[in-house]
Amino acid sequence: MRVLRSLLEVAVALILALAGLRWALGLFSRKTTLYRPTITQQISLLAWPVLAIAAGLAAAGPNLLGGSATERWLAWGLLGAVVALAAPALLLHLRYYTRNAATELLFVPTQGQLQVALHGTLAYDAGRQGWPGPGPVEWHRCRWPGVFWRRYEYLRLPLPQGDLILTSLMLPNMRPLVNYLREFGVRVDEKNRAWAWV
Repeated sequence: MRVLRSLLEVAVALILALAGLRWALGLFSRKTTLYRPTITQQISLLAWPVLAIAAGLAAAGPNLLGGSATERWLAWGLLGAVVALAAPALLLHLRYYTRNAATELLFVPTQGQLQVALHGTLAYDAGRQGWPGPGPVEWHRCRWPGVFWRRYEYLRLPLPQGDLILTSLMLPNMRPLVNYLREFGVRVDEKNRAWAWV
């Protein structure tokens, strides 16, 4: 139990240190236009699911194996409820990370730049290749975003060489990119799904 508490304290201290470092670096840097999955973004996306599991383990931990039969059932029930709430977000995060771990997005709407690189190689440049086609861009969103603590959504860009998927790990808010595409006449179909699985 002490190990779990110390891990939780280390996690909170790490989150606070990274938030302070990000704030301090933000004072001296300019706004970024290159988006990629970063470690601070991963920690912020996973903060609530991991804290929920840690709190559930801390509350249910002492009674999982000891105590009376009623206490064990209540502890296992509490742990099951916490895992049921946190598991969907953890699964979606893992899936999104595997899809976009090696993806970089350069998006500067004021200069008309939209480029996507996969594994360091330019895969899509709107300035040279034109707008996505032949079908419409699909914007998949979770119907109940509150279940996952964060917004999990993705864009499917149909390209001649195959579909390109940009998840919310790349760009936390997809609305500016969607508005940018719509401004240039690209049809964007919005699809609300209970589970925005790629």
